[in-house]
Amino acid sequence: MIKINASPMRNLDEIAKKHYEELSPLVSGRLHGLKVRQRDFIRRNLKEILIGKPKDLLEINRAFLAYCTLAGSQHRISGASALVGLKSVFNYKHFTVTNAGYYCGYDLASSLNVTTCPYCNRNYTVTVDRKKRTTRPDFDHFLPKKDYPLFGLSFYNLVPSCLICNRSVKNQQEVIYGEVIHPYEEGFGTAGKIGYIPLNTDSAIGLDNKFSINLKLNPMEPTKALKCQKNFDLFQLKEIYEKSHGGEISDIIRRHHISNGSYLIELNKAFPDLGDIEELYRIAFGNFYAEDNFLAKPLSKLTKDVVDHLEFINPVIRSPK
Repeated sequence: MIKINASPMRNLDEIAKKHYEELSPLVSGRLHGLKVRQRDFIRRNLKEILIGKPKDLLEINRAFLAYCTLAGSQHRISGASALVGLKSVFNYKHFTVTNAGYYCGYDLASSLNVTTCPYCNRNYTVTVDRKKRTTRPDFDHFLPKKDYPLFGLSFYNLVPSCLICNRSVKNQQEVIYGEVIHPYEEGFGTAGKIGYIPLNTDSAIGLDNKFSINLKLNPMEPTKALKCQKNFDLFQLKEIYEKSHGGEISDIIRRHHISNGSYLIELNKAFPDLGDIEELYRIAFGNFYAEDNFLAKPLSKLTKDVVDHLEFINPVIRSPK
């Protein structure tokens, strides 16, 4: 799990503001079909519904249900009735029309520019020309829209992700906010690192690609580590990585084995003008060293975790040129 970081190139507050400005007139224009109390609450709280932070969405949903079902109030409706019609108002299908001439999923995906899936960090999620119907990421509803139709278009409930994570693995499984990692708030960081166990001798020296994958949890971050494990299990990363990415692990192990752990040191000596550790790392492993850049290329976290496990990096940082 990789955090979707705010940056000068990805100003989340500004993107969220545009999201609200574009969608609020459309949503407001659809309210006439709702019950009175549904309509009143949404009108007064539309901004919070559309761009409220992840930590606030569940409280907004509770407040909405309480307002609609308040005993003794005029126009009170039942809990089940409170959700009726919301799917049409917060119309996600309309938002994801491919050749739309209005603000839609392609515009949001393009603004976010999340180029790999933050859930699995395996698949590219680039956005390419909506007019040609080329490609954009899926949007996972972190809180499933079937259970939380109020947030069908909510900015922080739309997580750009790959088709496999969104439709095949997570799909409509309910998650409980606070018990799992939310990619708009945090990534695994140092709380959970991808580990491996070679299943035969050849794999231990990088000549085969048979590994058992696990998540190594940091006991110094117990609360976050538990959330990492739940995400790891939810997105079936053990099974998927074991089936798909043993080759990448074996390549790194092979570099370590044939160099007796000195691969980066020797590369640094051979090419002293390569620059800092980030440039040296990219030349050696074809990936990014800093966690802030993990979303830029698939398998950045897997690569870094395996490299750290084999202690490629520390000797280079410590050794003088």
